[in-house]
Amino acid sequence: MSKNTLISLLFLLLSAFALSSCASVSTMQTAAVVPEGEIRWAIASTGTGSDGDTQAMADPNFEASMRYGFAKHWDFGVKIDLLGAQLGVKYQPLAGDFDLGIGLEIGYQWVRTNGLDDPSAHVLSAQLPILMEYHFNPYVGLAFGPKFLGIYVPESDTRPDIWGYSGLYVGLMLGLPLRLTDGIWFQPEINIYANAYDERENSFSTVLWQAGVSVFFGGL
Repeated sequence: MSKNTLISLLFLLLSAFALSSCASVSTMQTAAVVPEGEIRWAIASTGTGSDGDTQAMADPNFEASMRYGFAKHWDFGVKIDLLGAQLGVKYQPLAGDFDLGIGLEIGYQWVRTNGLDDPSAHVLSAQLPILMEYHFNPYVGLAFGPKFLGIYVPESDTRPDIWGYSGLYVGLMLGLPLRLTDGIWFQPEINIYANAYDERENSFSTVLWQAGVSVFFGGL
């Protein structure tokens, strides 16, 4: 990257940290891994919410990520915002007109909610995204795939009836990768989850969603 590009990216990253205000369940990556020895940077602006007994804040959320291709068919990634971080690896068994990537991610988020006396919680998560992408041509693709999300909220002395909670969510990611240049492309995406297991209700009573746009730099 040029010096001006690096300065612009640094400014965007700092803005992401300063303006973030919501937890993240975004994908912010493609099925294809980053080529071995290369780095891909990304920034995203998203909106997040939920529907159920408690409703998450849907304020704007800004995120930044870095992925590194550490071996053939493998990459490693870090995603951060002001309220948390995720670490993950991804393996790509299929590449070509159709890409398939299988990932594993662990993360921490500080979450704000509406409708509770104690409006915040520390959330631990593990996520298994199975990402697929069909390339219509070198500039346009269709990204999609199922995602499995497990969350755990440690017990809180202030709200033991709410926290100390665990759940398993099943979800779907849909995205539209659009390549602008040899080194830059962007991807609108939406992620929707429903709880497959709730230790209190064991039903699909809660839906999580996150929609936004990611911009990727390098590592094509």
